[in-house]
Amino acid sequence: MTTQTYPTLPQGHQRFTVEQLLIELAPVLGLRGGRLHALLYMMKQTAPAAWTDPSREPVFFAPQDQTAEALHKTARALRNDEAALHAAGLIEKRVKGNGSRSPFGGCGIVFSRLIALVPDLMQLKEQLAADRKLRKELRNRRSTFVRYIMQCHRDATPDALSHPRLIELHRVYEAWPTAARLATMPMDDLETHVEDAKTLCENMEIIHKSCRDSSGMAEENFPCFIQENNQDSKSVFCNASVNERSVGKPTHVKEHCSGPVGPEDCLEKKEEGGEGPSKAEIARLLNPERLFNLASEDMQDAISTCRGTASRLQDIHMMDAAAMRICPLGINHDAWAKAIEAIGLDGATLCVFLIDANRDHPTSPIRNPGGALRAMTKRFRAGNLNIVGSLLGLARRKNG
Repeated sequence: MTTQTYPTLPQGHQRFTVEQLLIELAPVLGLRGGRLHALLYMMKQTAPAAWTDPSREPVFFAPQDQTAEALHKTARALRNDEAALHAAGLIEKRVKGNGSRSPFGGCGIVFSRLIALVPDLMQLKEQLAADRKLRKELRNRRSTFVRYIMQCHRDATPDALSHPRLIELHRVYEAWPTAARLATMPMDDLETHVEDAKTLCENMEIIHKSCRDSSGMAEENFPCFIQENNQDSKSVFCNASVNERSVGKPTHVKEHCSGPVGPEDCLEKKEEGGEGPSKAEIARLLNPERLFNLASEDMQDAISTCRGTASRLQDIHMMDAAAMRICPLGINHDAWAKAIEAIGLDGATLCVFLIDANRDHPTSPIRNPGGALRAMTKRFRAGNLNIVGSLLGLARRKNG
């Protein structure tokens, strides 16, 4: 005699994990509050072992009128819920010839279909999480482009502001969808918009640099990739690892950011007392090609992705790559936004660049990138941050 077997949950899963899965996916599955509550109520009345034992089948046997009373709804409303759940493939409704339910013959609300559907629901959950992550990254990048355009407009020369092509680009920019609209924009449309926004910024950068080049300014007076406002400061970003337990506390900044302090190879100790590079040397150091060579492999991949098919590496590609890396690094967008507000987009970009590059520091790796960025922002506000010195230290380490 052959024993009948029933679907079971994937290994490691129990009835309560399916309940949690349904709660998380309810908006996507179209399960309104009352209908979801009815489904979860009926599931909880089944034996947990029936969801994992192939010789048993989870079935809810209680009469419909009794169930409706327990759920504080009419029998008609419950019938509509059951019909919708059946149509969605989440339950199977079996009844006797007279419409009654009974443990004999397994008549009632049967959950074998739901069990069989769990692998697909898990995959849907993973896909939704990936989509949320991608949407967040795209919105961060678009925000970076907006800040870049505002910065370009603020720093533009009179020739640039009157350039016909730049005026046209600003008209396109003013027609961009609002930040709130990005939250509901179809993913394909959002990806297309972000790529178009990047292209606009690339063209805007070319125009601005062309206008600067025609102004007759000396090379060392050109705005370099980062406008370092603390050139006279002897203080350097310390590459000592961040104390994760005290990140964000006032004492944390005092302990790690008023130096020089830290291990013997801390950049502050090596740079303390130096004269510092000239503006021309800084301009040569802080160019996209040189930064690319100093970047980590992950950052280089991000820069290459942002560059796309552009003929040369531009400042906007570096800024875009930094915005792309904040999520993988675990940096909160609020920390990124505050760094931009304090240091500027170019300065915040280099902070993320340095944090990313120093994750594999041989003696004092950065283990908390978000805390490190907040600490650097606080140091800048206190006038104790010298990004250029940190880059010199990184170049020295990379070049042996």
